[in-house]
Amino acid sequence: MRPRPSLPEQARHEAVARLIGLGLYHEAQGLLSIDEPVDAELGMLSSLLAGDPQAAAKFLGRRMMAQNARAGEVDLVRGCIALVSGHDENLAGTEQVLAQMKARSQDWAAFAVSAAPHDLHAAARAAAMVTEQTGPAVLAVLAAARAVGGDAQGAQKLLEAGENGVGDDPRRKTVELLKTHGYDVAVQALEAARFQRHSFAQSMTRRYGAWRRRRDERDLQCRCATTPVWAGESSRYYVNWHLELLESLSPEPDETAWRILFCARSGVRYLDRSSIPVSVRIGAFTGSLETWLPSAT
Repeated sequence: MRPRPSLPEQARHEAVARLIGLGLYHEAQGLLSIDEPVDAELGMLSSLLAGDPQAAAKFLGRRMMAQNARAGEVDLVRGCIALVSGHDENLAGTEQVLAQMKARSQDWAAFAVSAAPHDLHAAARAAAMVTEQTGPAVLAVLAAARAVGGDAQGAQKLLEAGENGVGDDPRRKTVELLKTHGYDVAVQALEAARFQRHSFAQSMTRRYGAWRRRRDERDLQCRCATTPVWAGESSRYYVNWHLELLESLSPEPDETAWRILFCARSGVRYLDRSSIPVSVRIGAFTGSLETWLPSAT
């Protein structure tokens, strides 16, 4: 197991938030340390979204030791850990804790994903309160709820909008949820919506959109200042030809190692891993590079 990259805290947390938004939950976990109290909050979230109750419990323990948990947070995360572990006895109690605390987007997300296998409707209510990018785990809850409600087309549009070329497959997660709750008819409706014939205008719009994406893939004009994430194989041309290597965060660099790339024009930095492939923005240069450069791990 590789040690996490030795990045400044702010850059590391920025990268983790973007990886969570892409659905790369395990990769986000890999940038965090259970020994660091400042990592505990993001660690609990990424672990629960990844379905990893053991890691979530360890991060919760660190959060409790640091004595900086928010009111209700410990009980909420404990409840979510139990739900992810398959125990639904305290589902109502955990939902009540969530309702009574000053919940943040990450709290709603953690509960939505943890409760979804047990109570899809309660999970959907929580998922509707999520305001931050949390990847396919929450998206699958929303899509499943729409499909159950008879809006298979709406569910299909959500899933299409959530495709990013990396991370977990939101469609697979959605179908798994529906099957868990015995909604086989909704699964069939969702599949039918996926392959439904489009009108001529819709088909032309899709083709034009695909043509523009292919054209943009070969456009090396700088877009770094407005692009927080480069994800999927289609992004590699721009990443490889526009960005420059600043630092490899491994003594033996290879495609599975993290590295830092930068844009010479805009000064934007990206944490990159070509094996996924993904590049997530971690800030911009504000002075001499030597002031923040990490040592190779």
